[in-house]
Amino acid sequence: MKTLLVVGATGNTGRPLVEQSLALGHRVRVIVRSRHQLPAAVLEHPNIAVIEASILGLSDQQLSDTTKGGDAVASCLGHVISFKGIFGAPRKLCTDATRRLCAAIETNRPSSPAKFILMNTVGVPNPDLHEKRSMF
Repeated sequence: MKTLLVVGATGNTGRPLVEQSLALGHRVRVIVRSRHQLPAAVLEHPNIAVIEASILGLSDQQLSDTTKGGDAVASCLGHVISFKGIFGAPRKLCTDATRRLCAAIETNRPSSPAKFILMNTVGVPNPDLHEKRSMF
C-alpha cells in the first residue's frame, strides 16, 4: 500500500486518479477547495483523508505536514480553458503550487525519494459547473 497526495482531486484528471488509487488499496490524501465536489464513495472510503483548503492558502508548514510520509504527490491542477480561466486569478496556480509542494517534500527529507507527478488536461470543460468550450 502506497500513500499518495492528490491536489486538483475534484477535476477531470484528479477524480479518476483518486478513485483508481483507492480501488488499488492505496491511502490517498486530497487537498480540495470543496469536499462536496467529491463523490460519496470517495468521501466514505476508509483510505481517504480530505483536507478542505485552497492549495495556495496553506502555510509552508501545513504543506510540509501534508506531504510527510507520502510516497508520491500528484498535481492535477489546471485552468478552465477560457480567457478568464487562463489569464484570471490565480495566474500562476500550477507553477506556484508545484514549487511549494516540491519545497514541502524537500523539507521533510524523506529517506527514499518521493515521486512528484504533474498531470493535467487542456481544453476539458467541467460539466458540473456548466463551463463552455472557448475558441482556444
